[in-house]
Amino acid sequence: MIVQKDNQYAVECFAKASENCIQNGEYCDSEEDAIQWVEYECWIFSGEGWICDDCHDAFMANMVKMRKIRGSDGIEGPKKPEGHDGLDGDLEVGIDIVR
Repeated sequence: MIVQKDNQYAVECFAKASENCIQNGEYCDSEEDAIQWVEYECWIFSGEGWICDDCHDAFMANMVKMRKIRGSDGIEGPKKPEGHDGLDGDLEVGIDIVR
């Protein structure tokens, strides 16, 4: 969303999820310049609006926290599922391979 103030334009942070969220990008002379500014500053377009770096970092920290709660820290990767047949879940097991 573009915010206008005194004939200046800025992109508003869509998320506003971080305590350090700057709320709006830098005010520029045109809407195009405001969009270029957020792109240069590496804001992320979510499809619904632009998300500033601080809010993105807050989302990522929350995802890491949820992974730890659920038991997957992402370092070792997901645990292999074990089938009901007692196999270890490797794709090659049970497939006839011509060598």
